Amino acid sequence: MSTESLDRSNRDAYVWNGQCDPDHYVRATYYLETSVDPELAAIGLAKEQSATVVTIPGSRDSYDFSFWTARVKSIEILGKTSDTMLPSYSLHTPVYELGDVQDEYWRVMAVIAYPIANFEYSLTNLWNAIGAEAHRLGFFNALKLLDIDVAESYLEHFPGPTHGSEGIKDKLHVNSRPLFCRSARPAVGLSTEQMLQINEQVLRGGFDVIKDDELTCDTPRSPFKERVVRMVELIKRIEDETGEKKYYIANVIDDHAKAFEFIDFAEKAGVDAVLVAPSIQGFAIAREISLRTNLAVLCHCSWQDALTRHPRFGVSDALFIKMQRICGADMIMLPGMFATDAVDEREAQAIMNACSGPLGGIKPAFPIIAGGKTPDGFVHYATAIGSTDFMIIAATAVDTHPDGPEAGARAFREAWEKIKGGI
Repeated sequence: MSTESLDRSNRDAYVWNGQCDPDHYVRATYYLETSVDPELAAIGLAKEQSATVVTIPGSRDSYDFSFWTARVKSIEILGKTSDTMLPSYSLHTPVYELGDVQDEYWRVMAVIAYPIANFEYSLTNLWNAIGAEAHRLGFFNALKLLDIDVAESYLEHFPGPTHGSEGIKDKLHVNSRPLFCRSARPAVGLSTEQMLQINEQVLRGGFDVIKDDELTCDTPRSPFKERVVRMVELIKRIEDETGEKKYYIANVIDDHAKAFEFIDFAEKAGVDAVLVAPSIQGFAIAREISLRTNLAVLCHCSWQDALTRHPRFGVSDALFIKMQRICGADMIMLPGMFATDAVDEREAQAIMNACSGPLGGIKPAFPIIAGGKTPDGFVHYATAIGSTDFMIIAATAVDTHPDGPEAGARAFREAWEKIKGGI
């Protein structure tokens, strides 16, 4: 819509009251910066994301739309800032009146409740309802969607992960250490035969998991259907030779029709899990896979940082992770700064709570860390996660080992054996 209607007409229809039933709403928490009155801005957001008007003059029906309106539940003013982040603009339409632009912006935490009746049990529609065009509203200098709070009765409509953290560990017979995974490198240009040669060395060195990179697509150099059959054959052979369970994750990031053709083929071929990208394919991709297959789902962070990385704009990492878990992600990539000095402790805790903390009856997802991880960082990684239940994706530290990928993989296992008693 984006009408940017800023007025207090029918205010009562957009503000929470004692007659509202909490179980009938999803509550979204936002950080806002605005040059207009904070309540007016929050009401404007509520209007934009629900019913912009509650009555239509001249209509034959006098239906009251207030049942469908989003409602401002709370506003907390944090102070002011003079740091302009976004250019202010007006749509210059008769319904939009911004008033005087100020040199300062109110910093606000706002909670807005959205009627479940507007989106029912579609997570795609829920995501649209709480975000949609909110970030384009010209009276906001900053807007970050931080979290959602839903009743357990609502969560009961979503199965969440099929396997979850415990299922992944049980399948690999690993319960007391991190899982080690190598992502395909180089991500492009390798033939299937070359991938097999490298991955065989990594698996022999003690890695548990091999996965396609998010850029490893279906190409004539390595056709998807050829690749997954050969990778599964490799996994089974190495399991027989080493006595250790192994795991393969196939990349199915593609257009919807082709992705599900690959997903169906992968399950029949004996693949363990598939790699998807919710920022590209939508959150519902994980839910659809969970409902129609027994494959585990790894949600990759492709394009996610464009939505989450700015501290005052977009969506929080914790909320993005929570949505993936509700949709059915068994494994979730944590942000690149996780387990580094760059992450705020409160943010790290929120991320871990979203990934594996209490969430109704939904199983914990398996957290994955990646990006320059080495055997020297085990203590730091386990401390950041709060347990040894996590997966490390490592490629460079394995591939650049002077004695080759097999020795590089073995270095991770040997390093863990040396320090595990101290964790």
